[in-house]
Amino acid sequence: MHWMADRLARAARLGLIAAAAIFGVVTMPSTGAALAGDAPRPAASLEEIYILRSIREPREPADGWCASARTGFEPFPADAERFFSFWSLQLNLEDGKVADAKARRVAELRACFGATSERPRQNFYAEVSLGSLSFRGVGECLALKVDFPEAGLFPVRCQLVLSGLPAPYVGGVLTTNTLTSKAPFGGDTDPPGYTQASIATIRLWKSR
Repeated sequence: MHWMADRLARAARLGLIAAAAIFGVVTMPSTGAALAGDAPRPAASLEEIYILRSIREPREPADGWCASARTGFEPFPADAERFFSFWSLQLNLEDGKVADAKARRVAELRACFGATSERPRQNFYAEVSLGSLSFRGVGECLALKVDFPEAGLFPVRCQLVLSGLPAPYVGGVLTTNTLTSKAPFGGDTDPPGYTQASIATIRLWKSR
């Protein structure tokens, strides 16, 4: 009788071990699923980024459009109002090099410029239409060098603080890497061989 009791006890112990092993195998996927469910989800993006190329287009100025009541500064006596088309770019994915700097017309910018106390620096006001969005910006442009990278070319940096956007946008910034030349309009420089006028970055931010 003792040997039978020992055998029954041993079988019971083995049964518990086997049950524990089976339970472990079954619950491991369940545990893993719980961990995956607890992982933090990526936060929704709070900004939109656009990289565009601008080209100055000929357009008759409107009387009084560049008045200080709109722009916040006195415009140049002549050639203060300017109009630009914006074009999307095509990039090489391998290195980010621009393959096409005039893929599709996607936006417009109407601008006013005015003098400051520093000759290389200009006041800059703009109203932008980008898809269904319309907004404005106030800032400045700064001439960086003269006759660079060769005679007749003028690299310029511009920036605008953007406002007037609809909800959920709270504002943004527009910056440019600009090259101007003796050619007042169009995308080709004089002297030729360069991209005119600006490669612009627009960052629009949303409320959290």
